[in-house]
Parts: sequence; structure tokens; C-alpha cells
Amino acid sequence: MSTSRQAAWPTVLLLVAMYGLLIGNFVLYRTAPGPLGLHIAVSTLALHLAFTVWHEAAHRNLSRHALASDVVGGLGILPYMAPYYLERWFHLQHHARLNLVDDPNYIYMDGPFWQMPIRYPRVLQYARRRMVDDPRTTGQKLVDAAVPLCVLGIYGLAWWHGALWDVLLLWFVPFVLAKVIMDWYVNYLPHVGLPPDRYRGTRIVDVPWLTPLLLNHNYHAIHHLWPNIPWYAYRATFLRKRDHLESHGVPIETRLLGL
Repeated sequence: MSTSRQAAWPTVLLLVAMYGLLIGNFVLYRTAPGPLGLHIAVSTLALHLAFTVWHEAAHRNLSRHALASDVVGGLGILPYMAPYYLERWFHLQHHARLNLVDDPNYIYMDGPFWQMPIRYPRVLQYARRRMVDDPRTTGQKLVDAAVPLCVLGIYGLAWWHGALWDVLLLWFVPFVLAKVIMDWYVNYLPHVGLPPDRYRGTRIVDVPWLTPLLLNHNYHAIHHLWPNIPWYAYRATFLRKRDHLESHGVPIETRLLGL
């Protein structure tokens, strides 16, 4: 099933909103601060948007031109302080090895959700093992290597201008919060307890109030079956293809508690 890649503006708007929230929130905190918790929440929301931006770029759902997708993807993932091309490769490995032991996301599902933070070191161990198969070009490796330098530069400038604590509060802390939230709704909720099967390996959580909060990612099985469908079309596709999904055994939940 294919879809047009001409209507990527919702994703571009997410990118603009993400940086608008991050930068605007930081400026307000420095000039007319409100409650700290509110500022952290706004930055966490911005980081929440970041995943969808780079995820769409990783699947080339932004443009016919790979470079355009990669530029948006690189900008989208920068607040995550992660290298875009490396993350893209690992994410595509997740699609190729869905729910197998060598699925990069298997670590997130291998135990209860509350224990996930203590499993994070295993993600780094997995990455080191798989780097022998690194398919990135020299140029992609150079771009990825520039990311930690850019991040260190931002933190260095913040320290130089006496704003390091502010950056930690409004970037690093929200990053940690957004990372845990993203791992729940993308890596854990859709796959935990399911077999390595194209149809039965990813669940749909058809809970309407959850849909706008998760930007349609509660219909994650749509993405695994048809990766070129953009995030904003997941629910419409689910409604249109529900009979097909049910006939192929796609798990469809109508409740959230107990998963």
C-alpha cells in the first residue's frame, strides 16, 4: 500500500512547533519566568514532537528527495542529542527483525515497563555489537560525528553565559522525560508480549482520547504494515482497513489498562 509523499507539511509544522516551543520557552524562562514545572512540561512536549519528525524522515515520508528528508530528520533528532543516520539504521533494523531477539527494540520489551531504565545500558551494549555491520557512508558518519560536537558546543556556550543550569532544566530533564514516554508508546506498548509476525507482532490501541496525545502512534500496526503512510493518516487508514486487519489477526485493543 502506498501513499503520496507530497503532503508532508504536517510533519514540517511539527518541526517548526518543536523549535518554537523549545526556544520560546527558554527565552521566557530567562526573561519572564513562570513556574518551573510548567517550563519543564513545555520543553517535554517539544521533545515529544521530535520523535515523530525524525521518524517520518527515517522512512523517507517527507519528500521524494532523500536529502530533504535527511535534513529535516537531522534537525528533528538534534534535541534528542542523537546521530540521525545511526538512529535511522537501527530503526529500520527494528522493522526488519520485528520482535526477534536481535530486534534493536527487543530490550525495551524484555521485562516490565517500570524496569526499563535499568535496561538502557543493554541498548548501548547492543549498539556496540552491531556496529561491525555499520552501513553508513563516510559522509553520513561525519554528519553523525558532528552531532555530539554540536551538543557539547551548545552546553559550552550555556556554561560560558551562565545558563548551564537553565539548559539542563529545560533540555536535559525534558529529554529524559520525553524519552521514557516515547519508549512507552512506541517501543513497549505496541509490541510487548507479541510474536515476531508481520501482522500479529504489533498492536493497535484504539482509544480515541489517546490518539491526539500520541499523534496517532497508538495505531502503530498501521506503520509497521505500511511504513510509507504518514503519521497523520494512521487512524483514517485503520478505519478504512479494519476488516483487513482483523482478518489477518492484528491485535486491536480498546482499553489501555492492563497492557
